[in-house]
Parts: sequence; structure tokens; C-alpha cells
Amino acid sequence: MRYVRGFLMAWGNFSAVPCPYKKWHQEDRTAMLCMLPLVGMFMAMIVTAGWALLSLSEINSVFKGALLTALYFWLTGFIHLDGFMDCSDAILSRRRSLAERQRILKDSHVGAFAVIALVFMVLLFTASMSVIAESFSLARAAFFAMILVFSRGLAAYNVIRRKPMDTSQYSDLTGDVNRSQGETLKKSRTAGAVVLMVTVVIILGMYALFLTDWSHITGDGNRNILFATALTVVSMRGFAGDAGRKARKQLGGMNGDISGYMIVIGELVGIIFAAISAWALM
Repeated sequence: MRYVRGFLMAWGNFSAVPCPYKKWHQEDRTAMLCMLPLVGMFMAMIVTAGWALLSLSEINSVFKGALLTALYFWLTGFIHLDGFMDCSDAILSRRRSLAERQRILKDSHVGAFAVIALVFMVLLFTASMSVIAESFSLARAAFFAMILVFSRGLAAYNVIRRKPMDTSQYSDLTGDVNRSQGETLKKSRTAGAVVLMVTVVIILGMYALFLTDWSHITGDGNRNILFATALTVVSMRGFAGDAGRKARKQLGGMNGDISGYMIVIGELVGIIFAAISAWALM
């Protein structure tokens, strides 16, 4: 039951789609993070439905990619973009003092580095989305969903398992004065395992449901899509994981902004590799 509440909390906090049950349970915050990959799947289903409808029209693929990009970021409530911009501002400022970088991170004003990073990110994301939106297929829809699920699973795992900032709202998930260190470590390991399990199960289930075109799961099609998937997952893990590691080092620990920063970078890399791999996903 706590994971059902966790999913509803994740839906309400990380999506602009109205949630039918809005109630905060402080003790279920870890379950909320564990269900973050499921929110990614939920958003992918909505974007895929819009994509399928647009494919019935004669709309130019560039405009189609722009519409799908706008729809996706609107569905997130722009919360991850906020973290991406805050982190970009703080990290790219190259201030020597940790306190100064943390001050910039929490500053509500938008700096030049945040705007520059956002413009480049949106340009690359929209261009890549336009490439894969040229034609709709179940394989491409599955690939897109995998990207949204994996990026959130990676971010949630890092929030649960990495050392938090002192000011982070998640600081007590990995360190609680009311529990022993061993108890806390065991709880974070369990939660991390749940995140990985949820991510893997959703991705496998998604493939079972979407990849019904046998040309993609036999012969050369099988090898192509497996290669494209492996390349994309490894690249997302490498780029987003490295960005998160550097952000934690620069900003003094993990927090929600860095989580959003990792999600945006991971998804940007995933969408770019999806565009590169479009030949395998026809």
C-alpha cells in the first residue's frame, strides 16, 4: 500500500497532470522516489498517444518534434528543467567558494548560464525529437518510454544512495539521528534495489507490450534494436552519472535540483542516441 501512495505522491509532485489523490505522507517519501520510474512510463504513454495522433496528419516532422517536446516538458511541470537551470547556473559560474555556489543554486533569479544551457538543451532535444517523430512505430515509442523510465530510475537511485546536502529535503533518507547507521544503510540499500527492480520490470514489460512487430524482434531487427538499446543505456548512464558526480562534488552533496539536472541530461543524451539509432527503430 505504501508504494501505491508513493506512486500517487510521485505523480502529484513530478507531473503537471492532475492527480486524483493528493495527500502527503512524510513516511512514504522513499516509496515516492522508488515509484519515479513509473511516473516516467506514465508520461511516455501520454506523449506516445499524442505522437500517434500527430502521425495521422501531414504535419512537418520538425513542427511535430517541437509539439512533442513542448508536451513532454509541460507534463513534467517544468520541475526538472528548474533543477537543470539552477545547477547549470551554479556549476558554470565557476565560483571558488562552495557557499557561493550553493547560494547561486538556491537563488530564485535566473542567471545567464542557466539561459544559455537551456537554449542549447532545448535545441538539441527538439532536433532529435523531430528525427524520431518522422514516423510512428511501436519500437520508437518503446525506445522513447525506456529513456524516460531509465533517466528517472538513475536519478532516484542517486537521491537514495548518495550523500545529501545538509539543506536537502531528502537529507534524512540516508541519515536519521533516530536510527542507527547500520539500519539507515540497510534501508537505503533496500530502497535502491526497489528502484532498480521497478526500472527493469517496467522496461521489460514495455518491450513485451510494444515490440509486437516481429520484424524488430527476429533476425537482424533483434540485433539492431538490442545494440541501439545497449548503446543508449550505457551512454545515458555515463553522461548523466558523470554529470551527477561532478555536480555533487561542486555543490556539496545530492539534492532535488541535481536529480532534475541528471534527468534532463540523461534524457537529452537518450533522445540524441534515439535519433542516431532511428534506422534500427523503423
